[in-house]
Amino acid sequence: MRSELALLTLCLGLVGCEEKPSGPSPSRFASVKKSTQASAAAFCDKRYPANGEGSHRFVEPPKRPFGEPPAKASGWTWLNVWATWCKPCVDELGVLNRWRDAFTREGLPVAFTLLSVDDAEARPQLEAWQKKSLPGAIAWLRGEDDLGPLLDSLGVERGAPIPIHALIDPKGMIRCVRVGAIHEENYGAARDLIAKED
Repeated sequence: MRSELALLTLCLGLVGCEEKPSGPSPSRFASVKKSTQASAAAFCDKRYPANGEGSHRFVEPPKRPFGEPPAKASGWTWLNVWATWCKPCVDELGVLNRWRDAFTREGLPVAFTLLSVDDAEARPQLEAWQKKSLPGAIAWLRGEDDLGPLLDSLGVERGAPIPIHALIDPKGMIRCVRVGAIHEENYGAARDLIAKED
């Protein structure tokens, strides 16, 4: 009986380990606050001013031809760097859909662009995703060699994991960059950043 219990405990321990991500958790996920009043500083890994010293203009990266190009935004652009194989990227698409709808209800003009970093063989997967309900149009980065310069332009380390989110103001200036997935409780911080800077 004792050996059966030890074996069951060992099996449950192994199953639990498979669900844990490898490597250290980013500190912002260690104790997620449920408040929607979290500050923009906590939401953004990088903040840039609208103009003057330290401001950062967004430079469109080269893209592969794919579907309808995203419409030019008259307001803010939410750039989501993602891939079809990235589970956190896919998991947060529903959250981005709800945020898009909430921004619209609140009169905040935000256009979402999903910039895929999938390789050239992923066209069938991207075409399948294009038929789903997405927060915005899919754009496709031209190639792997273009990812490093894109991350440089966002002020992010080249080894940074996706998803990566960049908020670009109506004048084309990068205002906020977040590395890592977003969560429902982050809405207040993102909304306030856009509303106060609008």
